[in-house]
Amino acid sequence: MFGKKYGPIGVDLGSGHLRAVQLAQNGQGLCLHAGGIKTKPDQLKAGTPEWQRWAMESLREIIRENRFKGIKVMTALPSDDLFIDQVRVSRSSSPEAIERAAFAKVQNKLPFKAEEGLLKCVFVEQPEAKGAEIEVVVMGASRLAVEVHLAIYEQAGLEVAGMVPWPLAMVSSYTCFFCRRRNEQDRVSMLMSLGTHHCNIVICRGSALLFARVVPIGFAHLRQTDEMNRLIAELDACTRYFQTMSAVEPIERLLFLAGSGVGRSVCEGVAELAQRLQIAAQVGDVLSAIRVDFAEQKTMIDRRNAKVDWSLAFGLALQGLKTGSKQV
Repeated sequence: MFGKKYGPIGVDLGSGHLRAVQLAQNGQGLCLHAGGIKTKPDQLKAGTPEWQRWAMESLREIIRENRFKGIKVMTALPSDDLFIDQVRVSRSSSPEAIERAAFAKVQNKLPFKAEEGLLKCVFVEQPEAKGAEIEVVVMGASRLAVEVHLAIYEQAGLEVAGMVPWPLAMVSSYTCFFCRRRNEQDRVSMLMSLGTHHCNIVICRGSALLFARVVPIGFAHLRQTDEMNRLIAELDACTRYFQTMSAVEPIERLLFLAGSGVGRSVCEGVAELAQRLQIAAQVGDVLSAIRVDFAEQKTMIDRRNAKVDWSLAFGLALQGLKTGSKQV
């Protein structure tokens, strides 16, 4: 009989919630083994020592109260701490030269000194034979932000197996749960995940990242009608920029990653944007797309939670399974 393979725990430490999930593989495929969530008290400001203490204690509680296996975690920096920009640079004979050109273009935009940061490039998929320029997504963070984030896990008694930029984790959730058919892997899709204070936006073709941006509007702002209109305008601006990129196909699908109980007004706003773009739209709830392993335990995740999106935590856990898992 084959044992079960457990991946590292995917931890999404967002501005409003802390979410943790662990996926496993057995003879029947992928399943959710364990999960937990803590909601950040309103009076705590993200990034402060008090917030760090709350995150550390909450992680300990989640791990203690649920049957997680091991202490390894996959995580991502919060949206506020990850710099993202998209630039066009001249095509070069070497990836290293393209990276240097992209880093030079964003240097004056960085919210930290270049020598005090960590930068990563993702080359947007483009046919080599077309165009003199190439699109590059540049992501980066200050070393201090990374060290603060890592310290939370160390103090919680956990070991960070990897830190993945949130756009790549979102793409992992999309390709695993909502892009399973072969014909879907060639379609360009726009993903949006609405958090407490941010809306994370990704455009991808299958597993290939084409565009990423953070819009500083979340559920906390949408009580006001004009904020919903502003969010739609921001999403519209992202699509217009994407349409200026050379050698890309049009967006065919809009996927709103959200809990099944997400508010009607938000869904109507997403539907309005899809209508403007003349594309199909749907709500994607990762909790409804995965089997829960009730044979060992009942998950602590409430599937009826109105607004919480778990796609980032699941994407991080999926990244952990790709890089290696434990045989039990």
